Amino acid sequence: MTNKRRQHIFSENCTGHNVAPCCLCGRQIHRYNDRWVVEHKRALALLGKDVNTNCGPAHYDCAQVKTHTEDLPRIRKAKRQQAMHEGTKEISRRFRRPAGLVYDWQKCRYVHFPTTENAPVAHPRGIGA
Repeated sequence: MTNKRRQHIFSENCTGHNVAPCCLCGRQIHRYNDRWVVEHKRALALLGKDVNTNCGPAHYDCAQVKTHTEDLPRIRKAKRQQAMHEGTKEISRRFRRPAGLVYDWQKCRYVHFPTTENAPVAHPRGIGA
């Protein structure tokens, strides 16, 4: 953002001589005494437009809090939703059964289930014996 545009956005929101309200907390920002940034009210990554009406002066600390507590989590969620919609990300399962194992409820653990041709096939729970 150019310095000229930054100063123009501040001037659009001025309520007094070199004083404008913070678009996030409402406290006064003094143009030359306070550390301030131009904050997008709706983040660009969340399809906010890069126009002056979507921007406003904000204290640097207020902008950091908004970015890290509101914008970034919503951006991450939107990217996850987009990946799921496009099919580029599989639905993850919390726990998958290990291959070749069967859960034995009597032993309360997973046990190997023999599947070779020569070995007698006995179900670990005793079914069919």
